[in-house]
Amino acid sequence: MGRRTGFAVGQVGTALLLLTVSALLLTPLDAGKPRDEKRGRWRRPPPPPGTAGTKLFHNEDDTLSWDNDELTRIQSLHLQDFSSVEDYLKSPNLAHYLALHPVEALHMTVAINLVFIGFQGDGSNKLDVNSDELMSWFRHVDHVLPHTRIALSELSCSTDGHCAGTANASLPPSPLPSFVHLNMSCNVVAIQKGEVLAIFERAIAAFSRPMDPDHETGDQQVDALKLEPFIDSFITALGLDRGYTVLVVNPKWSASLPSYAYRLGFSDYELQLLNQQASMPELQPHQAAAKWGREPSPPMYASRHTHTGQGFYTGKKFQVTDLQSVSSSWAKAAAQYLSELEDFQRRVIKLLGPKTKGTAALMRAATLLQGHAELSQLLLATLKLAPEHLHNPRFRATHPLEDCPTPLWVSKTRWLLLDLTARRTDWGPALGGDGVVTHNTLPDVSYAFAETEEKRADKRLSKEDNESELELKNKLSIMRNQRLAQVANQQQHAKQLHVGQHLVHGLAPGEAPADQLLDPDGNPVGAGGSSSQEAQEEVDRHHQEALLQAELNVYEEFATVHCAGRINPPIVCVEAQEAVLDLKHTLEVMTKGSGNKMLLNPDHHWDIFGVEMDDEQTSATYSAAKDVFFSELSNVLSRGLRHVVAPPSATWHHRGYLHDTASPFAHKVHFTIYTIQDTSRVLGPWRLRGVHFDLEAFKQQLSRLAMPHQAFSFNQVTLNMLDDPVLAGAFAVSLRTSFLQVPHAVSDPVENEALYLDSRELALRLRQRFDMVNTRRVGSLDPHALLEVPVFVFELDRDVPVLIDEHYNARALEDLVVIVQNAANQDEHPTGMMCDGILLQRPLSPLKHALSAVVQHLGGVLPPHLGYNPGRKVVQHDWLWSVGAHPLSWTSWGGHYSQMHIDALHRSYILDAIDSSVDLVNSGIALLQSVAPVPETHQRISSMKVRSAAGIWSVQVSAVRFPAMLACHTDVWHNQQHTLAMHRLFCRDAGSSSALYWLPRMCFSRLGHALAAVMWANRLWLFCLVYVLQSELQQLLQQFAQVVNVWRAMVAHGAVLEYHAAAEIITTSETLARTFVQHCRKVLADLHPHHCAARVGGLPRLLIIAIYGTSTTAGLAVASVLVLPLFKRKAKSI
Repeated sequence: MGRRTGFAVGQVGTALLLLTVSALLLTPLDAGKPRDEKRGRWRRPPPPPGTAGTKLFHNEDDTLSWDNDELTRIQSLHLQDFSSVEDYLKSPNLAHYLALHPVEALHMTVAINLVFIGFQGDGSNKLDVNSDELMSWFRHVDHVLPHTRIALSELSCSTDGHCAGTANASLPPSPLPSFVHLNMSCNVVAIQKGEVLAIFERAIAAFSRPMDPDHETGDQQVDALKLEPFIDSFITALGLDRGYTVLVVNPKWSASLPSYAYRLGFSDYELQLLNQQASMPELQPHQAAAKWGREPSPPMYASRHTHTGQGFYTGKKFQVTDLQSVSSSWAKAAAQYLSELEDFQRRVIKLLGPKTKGTAALMRAATLLQGHAELSQLLLATLKLAPEHLHNPRFRATHPLEDCPTPLWVSKTRWLLLDLTARRTDWGPALGGDGVVTHNTLPDVSYAFAETEEKRADKRLSKEDNESELELKNKLSIMRNQRLAQVANQQQHAKQLHVGQHLVHGLAPGEAPADQLLDPDGNPVGAGGSSSQEAQEEVDRHHQEALLQAELNVYEEFATVHCAGRINPPIVCVEAQEAVLDLKHTLEVMTKGSGNKMLLNPDHHWDIFGVEMDDEQTSATYSAAKDVFFSELSNVLSRGLRHVVAPPSATWHHRGYLHDTASPFAHKVHFTIYTIQDTSRVLGPWRLRGVHFDLEAFKQQLSRLAMPHQAFSFNQVTLNMLDDPVLAGAFAVSLRTSFLQVPHAVSDPVENEALYLDSRELALRLRQRFDMVNTRRVGSLDPHALLEVPVFVFELDRDVPVLIDEHYNARALEDLVVIVQNAANQDEHPTGMMCDGILLQRPLSPLKHALSAVVQHLGGVLPPHLGYNPGRKVVQHDWLWSVGAHPLSWTSWGGHYSQMHIDALHRSYILDAIDSSVDLVNSGIALLQSVAPVPETHQRISSMKVRSAAGIWSVQVSAVRFPAMLACHTDVWHNQQHTLAMHRLFCRDAGSSSALYWLPRMCFSRLGHALAAVMWANRLWLFCLVYVLQSELQQLLQQFAQVVNVWRAMVAHGAVLEYHAAAEIITTSETLARTFVQHCRKVLADLHPHHCAARVGGLPRLLIIAIYGTSTTAGLAVASVLVLPLFKRKAKSI
């Protein structure tokens, strides 16, 4: 037995010796050097010192092209050879010698989709633009916009728009601007000609209602609450929901048609009507749904994109995408939805009665009362309370529900709308200032191409005397007269027939009265109990609709035969097209009021009138007008990108944080909401609260600000100043009185006495009362652990309103948010903003201003009227895109955050972290730049290199591959991919890794799992040893490459709107940057020993003990695995 044991041990020893020798022989001679381009991971040899990375982060046009070769060169900077004294002495400083240069700019891609509808000759003025023209005109919209910050201490009421009537001054960016530049990458989308525009025109007609219910053919207002989900379905169907989309719509329009605009609320005439009809059953909450049923919804589409967490925007810098097929499919589904909506509206009109005044307004109000919480509370107050409970008439301001109708709209998702044919409206500060919007601010299609239209009209006029033209015109006139006469006779016979059939001599239960006329569908004409005169008017209306429909059919038949598909069709075709546009609109208005269905939307979408080609002179005029028009249009789009998509941010200063930036990102955000009541006074019935501060809606909107892996929590505390003398004293000490100049709609500004709270004084008292200094940041060791946000809501039951800092309902300060809700909210002075010559009323509930203050506190998100002007390099006012139903808009009431503002908050988190780490890296590079090359320091650099990469990996082969060959079990063979992955983790810096790929496959089938674990543990410790033995310069350059990789990952995730994925590596970026600075300081300490208080020499004692302990443990494990089976066999044999 002893001989057998000795023989076995000898065999094992011989095998170990042979495998060790084999491992050493298999190590390639060029280990540690970059492999050939065809075989290795690097595409080129390591760069010589001082030549790499010089352009990647500089502020140039090609800044930070992440797929640039410069990035690959940065990853291989640590492979440089530092032995050349000549190269070292030629370098101006150590940083230049190491090819490290200060970072000037990083780029984050922002994907922009530009969708043009009605620009293929199918819209107003037959504006035709091809893809090449779009690329040439809108390429300069595709610019690089530096992210800018302004100090919140410089933001006063005259700059943020809260002052009563004035908004002046421009703000310079903060002295610490962002290193990140937002790279706008535009994608122009081509859609199906004719179909999509026809659907949008039909939707505008279906969503619109008259501003004055007494004049149904007057100015129209388009319901933005219906428009938003409709366009959302369009964006999602086209697969554009993973970026920001700007829609430019150019519907067909003529001067004879009424104008329209987009709004969320109601007009003044509608509110008067609703007050008169407040007792209607349909205007009671949830009553209309039981009678009418649910309103149809737009077609829903699932997102075509999946969040893989990989980041990386794959689109080009500028491209044109053809989505004609997809847009055609969406148009068919949208047409079905609009048909169902039109049927629903007709059914409701019949239930209300065709003669009921303002059916569209009543339908809109009843729909809101079914569940739209943001407006239902205010609408209920409007219906129940007298007007003086809602707003003070002495200010001559709008009703709180009356917002500004605008031709632009900013959605709650990620799209912006510009309608070129919508009504021009004036809005902005009442007393003037920068960026006020007038009727000339937006480009006007009709005005821009007026000269072109005149030349086209002169050309048609010169052809009118042509015999063929006269013959066709006479033919159309004969067809029209014959058809109208025929239809008139049919209507007269039908009228007599219906009178004879539906006059009932006796009444049975449920039958109509004897004098009641019935329409062709068998429904009573007019409301029940209506007089015969009203019934006759209804019959005449049906007769007029039939005549208009017949005339429309004549034009369709004529155009199909004589105009469709022809180049330069007869002049009568152009006249017929204009007549059809007017007839369609007249019928739409009439049928919407009567509830009758007409054939207004055929399959050909009225694209049957041929194409009129311009002569050379007209083409030149058209081309010049198009140049001017598109230059103005591109300016409007650029302003939208700078103010809405990529706005500047406000900055706060927090102790311990690197920059003067907004509140840093926190994994947990805890809101403590203190509701402080003031019930010291007993108010009369004239002070009934019509609208309360909706705390649940407030918390619901704040929860939307959280990222997927971010936790928001809330705690509510209710206090009363009667029970808390300290709070009462703080309130009293902070109360001030002032006299304000409030703008007036028809006279000079009036002086108004106002009470307000001094926010700074109040904040100081609140900090003392609630000991907020010690609770600001609980996890002080990790600045991103927890953020405490105290919110103070003052509910004041007073006869006189109290605001904050004279003009605010809510204010964001460095460490808290203050909100005031007044029982006398109707006496609060107006906002100072004017729309169409009327002051806009302040919202009755402070919810809108509270939401704006919180998002400003968390991330410095500013309202869209503040934007960066790259030409002047200042932040200035521009009220053009301050539209939409969101808390940051001045022209409309909104209690829901837009997704674009949520993105701006999340983007500010990422930009703050990148700027913090970039500033740290630049400080480390500045330390290296302070070292001037001298021969003495080069000797120390050479002495820092302990051994070559080949020698290091030879040691690793002899020490690690030895147990690796013995530890390979059958499971290791089956999990070979896992083995290779572990190799890449621990040995990714090796120049050649063929030995490691080969050795794990030489496995012995009878060795246990224990040795496999020992192999990976030993490899990990040896990796740490190799890292320590590397040159300090190599470690520094590797650390720089790792920081660059983290920056690349963060901006890549931000490009595809995966801000939560970028936020997960914020701590990593800052840690790597701090480590880089530490390496820079250590290099300086090694080069200049007299600058150091203590030199660090050799390996740490604990690391030496750990290495020896691991080796001993590995040896004991090998011995136990090999020897124990021998004792077991001996025991069995005994």
